Amino acid sequence: MRKLASSVITTAIVAGGIVGGIAAPASAACAPDPGKGYKITNKSTVQKATNLHSNWVYDNIKSEIKYGENETAEVNASGTAGVEAEASAIFAKASTSFSVTVGGSWSKSSNWEYTLTPTNKAGKTKVRMTMFHESKKFKVRKYTYKYDANCKYKETTVWTKWMTAPVKKNSNVWGLEWK
Repeated sequence: MRKLASSVITTAIVAGGIVGGIAAPASAACAPDPGKGYKITNKSTVQKATNLHSNWVYDNIKSEIKYGENETAEVNASGTAGVEAEASAIFAKASTSFSVTVGGSWSKSSNWEYTLTPTNKAGKTKVRMTMFHESKKFKVRKYTYKYDANCKYKETTVWTKWMTAPVKKNSNVWGLEWK
């Protein structure tokens, strides 16, 4: 009987040691190291004006507006002031979110030839033809995260900004602008 009791106590001590050895690291390593991330929300597609446009004309003329130049069309992202160092990471996250590549700028050299007929717009007197480039508008939130002593996820907002970034593909449309 003594031999049986001795082996039960020894097994309990050994089992306790193994359980204790596993339990201690589990609470200390419940989560990865603290980090940061970006969340993209409020997504929409917009047309952003490029640098290509005709001269301003009065909107009551009855003839067409023409544009014909060998130029480089360009458009840049907006809303990146103060976060330039993080822009590439933000655009990568936005590209994944939209399933289309966006970036800080887009440009293309070509011989652009287009014609549009101007129309009147209430309260405006002048009109011009402008090339617009497809862009993605979104709200980006930078956050930091960590896990507390109880292994609970904690997230803190660092900043939130609206940004508009041009798509990298050649997606343009000519339209009218008034003033």
